[in-house]
Amino acid sequence: MSFRQMVLAVVKALGGFGVARILTAPGLRIICYHGISVHDEHRFQPKLFMREDTFLERMAYLKRHDYPVLSLNEALALMYQKSLPPRAVVITFDDGWLGTGTKAAPALREHGFPSTVYVTTRDAVNGMPVFNVALRYLIWKGRGKALDMYCLGLAPGTIVLNSPDEREHAACRISEASEQGNDQERRALLMKLAEILEVDWNPDGDNPLFRLMTMEQLAQLPAQGMNVQLHTHRHRLPIGDRDGVESEITDNRVVLERIADRPLRHLCYPSGEFHPSQFPWLRALGIESATTCLSGFNYPHTERLELRRFLDGENIAQVEFEAELSGFLELMRKFRRAVGRR
Repeated sequence: MSFRQMVLAVVKALGGFGVARILTAPGLRIICYHGISVHDEHRFQPKLFMREDTFLERMAYLKRHDYPVLSLNEALALMYQKSLPPRAVVITFDDGWLGTGTKAAPALREHGFPSTVYVTTRDAVNGMPVFNVALRYLIWKGRGKALDMYCLGLAPGTIVLNSPDEREHAACRISEASEQGNDQERRALLMKLAEILEVDWNPDGDNPLFRLMTMEQLAQLPAQGMNVQLHTHRHRLPIGDRDGVESEITDNRVVLERIADRPLRHLCYPSGEFHPSQFPWLRALGIESATTCLSGFNYPHTERLELRRFLDGENIAQVEFEAELSGFLELMRKFRRAVGRR
């Protein structure tokens, strides 16, 4: 247990979380999840992927402590009407990873919890593993080995994959070199990299790693209480490029309209990257709300296109999760902002 976690455990034992729940009751808590592991992804990227058991523990905690879990539509409507129930929670998922449908959806259905899934559609349509994530996974699996870039058709040079910085350097070089490649060329590159690093990797058939749900699987989500919404087509939203923004939203919407059961008016910014200059463009495209990766609760004065979320993952201990949901960490954020203004 880290020092931070020990401090939070003491605060909880002394009743601090209970006090925080009362003081922050009006704030809307929006939780962000990405993938639920189907293998060892949580060991590779604990911020991005979570064990199924951890997710089940989180949902059981929300149920046990009577946090009202609302749909995004209902929560936002009530928040801006200033009639939100105390400690209200919205559950969201980014990207549309396979584990969201196979592992998270049954748990949510069991508890009667609605949720929103922001889907990026390019890789859902093409059926390929998400390249940049799969690439880094293979390099992580090959950690400690020496990678000769020449064997991948790149400029000669060997990178020893010992440290996170060295592995990221290798991933960036390979990613940059593959930017102009098509899906099949990228698939071949992943297979070649797996061969060089001696990693068991088969991107075909039933391999579920780093795949998004198929359109058929996504089509089943609304019946399970999961509202499908926008996350761009290519997982990017160009800053300073109105045509690029319009293209990403329009392409994303065209694909999702085939399976969505509600209007596609809510957006999640890819990688949390956005700029207020994009707000008028998004409103013109019919976007009513957009979620960020900024920490914090949401209130009637919160900008609709700049909603705050709590990014949960395997890297977050249960006591940290409870500290966030109770509002104790929200109070700490407010305190730091107040001190910083002095």
